Amino acid sequence: MCIVLFLVSFLVATAEGGRDAGLVTRVKETTVPYYASPSELNAYWQSVFPNRPIPSSLLDHLSAPSGNKMKDMEKEHYWSVYSDRLTEGDAKIFHNWAHRIASEKLLYPETVFTTGSKINLYIDRAVALHSPYLHRDIADSIPMSTKNFTDIIAMFAPVSPSMARDMWSTLSSCEHPREVAGEQKACTTSLESMKGFSALALGTGDLRAFSTSLDVPEEGISSPSQRYEVAAVRAITPRVATNTVTCHSMSFPVALFYCHAVNPTRIYEVTLKREGGDSIPESRTPAMVQALAVCHVNTSGFDPTLRYWVKLGLKPGEASVCHFLTRGDVLWAPASAT
Repeated sequence: MCIVLFLVSFLVATAEGGRDAGLVTRVKETTVPYYASPSELNAYWQSVFPNRPIPSSLLDHLSAPSGNKMKDMEKEHYWSVYSDRLTEGDAKIFHNWAHRIASEKLLYPETVFTTGSKINLYIDRAVALHSPYLHRDIADSIPMSTKNFTDIIAMFAPVSPSMARDMWSTLSSCEHPREVAGEQKACTTSLESMKGFSALALGTGDLRAFSTSLDVPEEGISSPSQRYEVAAVRAITPRVATNTVTCHSMSFPVALFYCHAVNPTRIYEVTLKREGGDSIPESRTPAMVQALAVCHVNTSGFDPTLRYWVKLGLKPGEASVCHFLTRGDVLWAPASAT
């Protein structure tokens, strides 16, 4: 909350020089530059999606952090690992390397989503889950670019070195081109722009949004020594693949999502039960989990050097690639497909 208040103060101060006068005018027209309560957020949601539930991952941004605080460590998110060290020419190398790291544990073949299957469960941690949503007029006024990094840092001061690194990494990731053939992508800084990109990518404004259950902890799940059994599988979209958009929460002081569409996809709600259940003392993994899984059906444009393909003994295009969504991700799909 104090970050956003400082943002307003910064905008007012810099506007005296005239550079951000238009921005400050919009700040003054908005009593609070961010969604301040669940009721305000829900009012907006119901105005555009009447009688449709708001995903829990969006409401998380209005609550205080819960659970264990994450230590300052290198991120495993493939779009935030050291991307601040890369030039445009290195983008493809970075993309391939990071996907290779992620594929070690985060990717699954679609065949595992059948009742009775047993897997080591890996769900990435949610990033910046409690960063506040700016109203669109304010969000659109902030020049989200590495070229304006010094100004952006000043807006959110004081900023620690690790926070500055994450902010640069996020902005840099948004600017790098993606290498998966046919992928559509955008970084969105407001609910309105997230909905707008999803509508554009999917060709309809009649959308439904989904998120992973609150059963999944913010810090994610890593079970190298404990296996989970698939207890139930429900298809969110029909077995016939459809187009969807997935938006991933990124490391930033205010809500910023990396939204992309690698289509077509199939979406599943998967219920998993840990082997041993509650009988395992002091287990750090939950006994029961309900999570969303996205399966990318057309993988012909995927990196052929992924260890995922080596493990399956297949090539891109010969099998789907699936992954679980984190607690902070939002999935968008045409209402007609759900």
